[in-house]
Amino acid sequence: MPRILAVDDKKDNLIAISALLNALIPDCNVITAQSGAEGLEKAKTESPDTILLDIKMPGMDGYEVCNRLKDEVTTKHIPVIMISAIKTESEDLVKGLETGADAYLAKPVDEYVLIAQVKTALRIKKAEDYLRGQKDLLESTVQKRTAELLRTNEQLKYEINNRISAEKQYRMLIETMNDGLFLMDENFLITFANKRFFEILGYPKDKIIGISMYHFLDVSNQRIFDEQIELHKKDGHTVYELRFTRKDGQKIPVIVSPSAIIDADGQFKGSLGVITDISRIKQLEAQLAQAQKMEAIGTLAGGIAHDFNNILTTIIGNADLALMDIIKKESLRKGIEEIKKAGERAASLTRQLLAFSRKQIVQPEILDINELLTDIEKMLGRLIGENVELLTIPEPELWQIKIDSSQMEQVIMNLAINARDAMPQDGKLTIETANADLNENYFRKHGIKGEKLGHYVMLAISDTGSGMDKETREHIFEPFFTTKEVGKGTGLGLSTIYGIVKQNNGFIRIYSSPGRGSTFKVYLPKVKGDATKPEEKEQTPVDDLSGSETVLIVEDDYDLRKFVQEVLHCYGYRTLNAENGEDAMRVCKEHDDQIDLMITDVVMPKMGGREAAERLQPLYSQMKVIYMSGYTDNAIVRHGVLVPGLNFIQKPFTPEALARKVREALESEN
Repeated sequence: MPRILAVDDKKDNLIAISALLNALIPDCNVITAQSGAEGLEKAKTESPDTILLDIKMPGMDGYEVCNRLKDEVTTKHIPVIMISAIKTESEDLVKGLETGADAYLAKPVDEYVLIAQVKTALRIKKAEDYLRGQKDLLESTVQKRTAELLRTNEQLKYEINNRISAEKQYRMLIETMNDGLFLMDENFLITFANKRFFEILGYPKDKIIGISMYHFLDVSNQRIFDEQIELHKKDGHTVYELRFTRKDGQKIPVIVSPSAIIDADGQFKGSLGVITDISRIKQLEAQLAQAQKMEAIGTLAGGIAHDFNNILTTIIGNADLALMDIIKKESLRKGIEEIKKAGERAASLTRQLLAFSRKQIVQPEILDINELLTDIEKMLGRLIGENVELLTIPEPELWQIKIDSSQMEQVIMNLAINARDAMPQDGKLTIETANADLNENYFRKHGIKGEKLGHYVMLAISDTGSGMDKETREHIFEPFFTTKEVGKGTGLGLSTIYGIVKQNNGFIRIYSSPGRGSTFKVYLPKVKGDATKPEEKEQTPVDDLSGSETVLIVEDDYDLRKFVQEVLHCYGYRTLNAENGEDAMRVCKEHDDQIDLMITDVVMPKMGGREAAERLQPLYSQMKVIYMSGYTDNAIVRHGVLVPGLNFIQKPFTPEALARKVREALESEN
């Protein structure tokens, strides 16, 4: 449960912001304070996850409160969002950020901007808490390991100093250690090392003994080594991190734990030490950072696509309406057609953004990829051009998968386009399907971690093009990463594929090298059942799209609401308009007659579409409902999949598509 502290000297403001937060952030706990001093005290005692801080307050203003918060160890990690209706100049913003604030908002603040900032601050706080926990865990592990190593070192020194003759036991002890053990003299020459030490550095024994420790150090780490040597000459023992260079040139991070060897006269005679390879720990830290970055980009992409879909519905829809009226003016008609084409291209881009961010609304069905390939083979041929040979190798008894068919088409098309672009002159594109039983040995052999064992359907798309080097392969699925020249690609094609595959519990592998082409292998889980036949997908078409029924339009975007109203009037329907769920309740109270259909957006301020429909349907028992949205929302979907039995139209849509959906809903039995 997120805890949010709101500090404002005006009680009405606190009441309003508490109501907003409780409405739009589920299960949040809002703590309030009416002065800077009270806010500072509650920040220390209540440990909030983020703080909304008014600036202009009597006594201690927001700047001073923020300064004090960031000076305190217990509160310095709490994100602070400053809000001001008076101090709105750029220098005020700079001053607020210099005190340590994470955001600075000027009143009046759009409630969705405020909620977005609060959610961002909560995610940042959660990520920082997690990373601090990981850091503490790592430090605890290092300390525990150091204690174990110290005990081992003391035992070894005791055995060496007392000339224990049990050499076999001694050798067994040091050769079976999981860490590298070494001895170096006062000149830093290695005089002894165990098997693990050789393995970590990748050198044979005869290339290490007698060699200076400086030979294996990364150049940038030599100063750190010198400083630590001086420390452990004085203190006897230190623990620090270094980078060593292996024989193959690879840089590896290690924890070094040396103990000084001091003779009877107090002179430094060398060190007995242990090195621990921490490459895996560093790799996990990098993966965590990458995962957080991708999550942030995905959230941003989904939000942008949602807003674009509202705008694009209005643009494309009004262009269609204009084209219906323009007959003779050919030049004007061409201009409007270009507007519509540009809108459709933008709509395609938003679909890619939604697929990447996994906020696409999908309707999965049991699917045979072989049948899908047969249906789109001609289109693929036109897509890749005559200069590229297309070869398909289907598995005769291919298993079924469950996925939205348009998503699967998108995966195939995007991979085919990528392959075509890698073969600008000519080449060969091969599409292959196969059944794959993936066991633990397969995942271990290919170094795949985090995926489930089991039965998969494999789709492989290979080209004979230019191929990719290792660095390109490591970034190929990142959003907006592209190797194409400016204007030739958005950098969303492969990241879209990655999002679709992950959304459907699969994974993707790439095999490529410069000059030898590329192969993308997509693995999707096998399901039981029969593929949906084409005749089952088709519905009886509606010929006459006109009607005279009364339709209630509920949409918070004014331009989109106006467009829907105009379309329905063109087809003969009577309409009522409301800008959100609460407004819909008011409109219905003032309307005495029957309402036959409600068309509603899903996500709206004050009251969403699902809640409004549930309140109104008992009053109008025959009223049908059509939901419209541009991205996933828990009100109508579960994990991105449309709830069965709901009428739904995806934004953006055309006037004809809307009219057809309205007619189908009104004539349906549900």
